[in-house]
Amino acid sequence: MPDPDRPGGDDEPGVAVMKQLLNISVNPAPGHLLGDWQQARRWLSRWSLDGFELAPHGRWCHDAVPADLAGGLHLTFFPILTPFWRQDWRELLRIFGNRQTVEHFYGGLEPDHLVAIYVDQLQLAQALQLPYVVFHPVTCDMAHLFSQAFPWHWRDTLAVCAELLNASLSRSGYRGRVLFENLWWPGSFRLDSRLEYDTLRRLVNFDNCGLCFDSGHRMATNTALTSEADGVAWLLKELRRLDLTSEIHTLHLNCSLSGHYIEQAKGQTAPYANCPDFWHQLEVALKHVSTIDGHHPFSRVDLRPLIDACEPGHLVHELAQSSLEGWAAAIEQQTSLVRP
Repeated sequence: MPDPDRPGGDDEPGVAVMKQLLNISVNPAPGHLLGDWQQARRWLSRWSLDGFELAPHGRWCHDAVPADLAGGLHLTFFPILTPFWRQDWRELLRIFGNRQTVEHFYGGLEPDHLVAIYVDQLQLAQALQLPYVVFHPVTCDMAHLFSQAFPWHWRDTLAVCAELLNASLSRSGYRGRVLFENLWWPGSFRLDSRLEYDTLRRLVNFDNCGLCFDSGHRMATNTALTSEADGVAWLLKELRRLDLTSEIHTLHLNCSLSGHYIEQAKGQTAPYANCPDFWHQLEVALKHVSTIDGHHPFSRVDLRPLIDACEPGHLVHELAQSSLEGWAAAIEQQTSLVRP
């Protein structure tokens, strides 16, 4: 399997070449803005990018996607994980209202359904010979989404996530790297300390693991940040403190300066007051999350020190895709800050 983190690249012997990717959902068409894979190929060549990090939706055969455009894979994210995995039906019915909604949300009613989804995606990654997959070690709920006062410890979350990963990896033939991606929610994998990563490595029964470091997600944990320059300086300080740069194999690059909104939102006492059911609550929750995590591009700060500190094998420009024009402008802005 090709490994861009291994010494040796296309340009110089013994020199690893960082690949730059774009994130995209695949079903198996490429996203909601690109018409087909021919257009997707032209889109990449516009900025001389190397491929896509795929977020698969539904089941499809690997040969529906050009293998040379596939650079990595983001496993499906189930944020309300713990009550479903533990089959805590009292909590599930409190959140969702009825069994039908639970089934609609997860696609099934048993934990093994999630395992089957992950096995299918891991096998897809293996068939495409992808060097890495990304996993979010996270659980949350609707009730504490605004306050961020989740009533559990990150150790509880990592234990559940490790169980899901271990069950999935043991049934798949995937041999690439499994990368853990940080989010900003307390009680989950935020990377507030190196102990979070070390604990997860101990719990997950898979040797080939590492980090997918998301710059915007880490910035969202510091609500005092108000500028891109301050954000990058703080990220560099955090990377030195955590001493985990050797574990970073992929960098999700985007900017989040949503601290004022986060602090303001914590004071909302009834954010779902006008919501008659779970789906209306979910709409409010998704708007809240997208306000925090807008996948905005960096636009006015030199990103090379951050890239040099992480030394990732893959850099993913993980940016909002509301329109082709907006996406293009964001890619142009951010890639210009990465070039030497």
